[in-house]
Formats: sequence, structure tokens, C-alpha cells
Amino acid sequence: MSRSAGLAALIIIIAGNPAYSQDQRPVTAEQVAERAQEAYGPPPPEPECAPPEGDEIVVCAREQDNSQFRVKSSTELDPESEEALADGLPRAPDVAGPGIFKGPATVGGLCIPGLQKCPPPPALIIDLSALPEAPEGSDADKVGKGEIPGR
Repeated sequence: MSRSAGLAALIIIIAGNPAYSQDQRPVTAEQVAERAQEAYGPPPPEPECAPPEGDEIVVCAREQDNSQFRVKSSTELDPESEEALADGLPRAPDVAGPGIFKGPATVGGLCIPGLQKCPPPPALIIDLSALPEAPEGSDADKVGKGEIPGR
């Protein structure tokens, strides 16, 4: 809402309020406009920097709102965080409660093929440092040196 529209609405509300006019002495529209200008008008000008004295160098800057440069935290971006859920909307309670496993039902460590999906077997871990060096002149040695392309 623009200031002039807000000022007009304030004048109409105060001047048209019968309870206000019965308890108080009459207020003119000019008085209401002056009060609204004081309350909602532009901020007073900021003081100028002091002039330098002698060989001084005066550095001054206007204070600005630094919140525009802030990055939202991970809790503000998380849709399940308290900050994201604090929007006034009612939510269903979590009847499971905190700390209760919320995944699919399982039997601890037991895998019955056909009845449930079993995890894949673990990947093979091979220690390449335990392999012996390729003999000099062998195909493996030539591939390792880049003399012949690998297959």
C-alpha cells in the first residue's frame, strides 16, 4: 500500500470512528495528516561524515541491512526442520515417536529368499598391492608401459 493510500485510510478510520470523536475533542484532517506523516513518513536523513582535519583521511559509509547477503542454513532449507514447519499450519502428530525405526518391517539380519527382498552379496575386495610385479618383457609388462594396447 502506498503512503498516500495508507494516510487516506488512516484519516477515514480516525475521523469516521464515532467512539473516538465522543471521547476526544475533534481532530482536524490536517492534524491527523501531520501525525501520520510523523509516524509513517520517510526516515530522517542520516548525518553527514565529519570533515577531515589536517592530514586525516575520513572514511564513512551508510549502514545497510546485511540480511540480504545471508545464506539460509541447512535447517531453514530442510522441509522437515522446525523452521520450515513453524508456519502456523496444523500437522498430524507422529505417533511412532522419535527414535523408532520408520523403514519397512524386517526381521533383524534374517534373509529368506522368496519371502522378502534380500540385500545383494557384498562386493569383492581385492588387494592389488599383494599382486606380484609383471615379469620383464611379458604382455602385462608391455601393456603397463603402454607399448601395446590392452585388450
